[in-house]
Amino acid sequence: MAKKENFINWLNTSTNLSSNTTGKYSGAINTISDELGRYGLLEGSLYNITDPVIIESKSRKYLSIPEFIEKDIRGNKMYSNALRYYNLFAKYLLDNEFQAELFKEEQEFEKYLTENPADISKANIEDKPKDKPNYRSVNNKKVWSRNPKTASEAVADADYLCEFDNQHKHFISKFNGKNYVEAHHLIPMQYQEQFENSLDIHANIVSICLVCHKKIHFGLFEDKKEILAKLFNSRRERLIKAGIKISLAELYSFYQD
Repeated sequence: MAKKENFINWLNTSTNLSSNTTGKYSGAINTISDELGRYGLLEGSLYNITDPVIIESKSRKYLSIPEFIEKDIRGNKMYSNALRYYNLFAKYLLDNEFQAELFKEEQEFEKYLTENPADISKANIEDKPKDKPNYRSVNNKKVWSRNPKTASEAVADADYLCEFDNQHKHFISKFNGKNYVEAHHLIPMQYQEQFENSLDIHANIVSICLVCHKKIHFGLFEDKKEILAKLFNSRRERLIKAGIKISLAELYSFYQD
């Protein structure tokens, strides 16, 4: 079955277990499924379950039965270890699904910004508190909605310049004939739950060149600090007006991997 093969692949790529051990653990999940079924505690296979909470519950039930406790001890903890790794695998799958949803959201957001430049003369940029945006749940995690029009207006308000260094001019966008820059939420949207007011506001969206943007997302923390500090200091008062109170140290903590 596909899930079993995926579990084996994950064990091989994400752990230091030998191929012999991964084979035993993947087979143990089949055995445990059959034994739970014999006790009326499971219908079908554990490989059909993707929720880590349910897997953990089934694991506790299995390891509470004296017959299986003794079997696990005789087997040098093979069954309990197999369940532990399978639960980690399920969590990995859920996180992957969540990250894929975030990536999809990001791609759609960037596509709108690229193809729909704002007319700043018509924009109403006013820094004031705004209600939290809507969100959708993906595996019990919140993906907060972002309005690309707001980001497009913030970029236009910065005159399509990098707010860290306005000399960062890499190429001209074919869509608007302006210097190519990207919009970035200074306080990342994933931390919206920690704030009473919306983070999807002009005050929290900065215009930066693609190199600075990639450095913020993928660079070493020490290399990000200078960029973050300058952007934060330029937006501190605007954020306060929008009901967002945060220190530079707190902002740094959001970017430390």
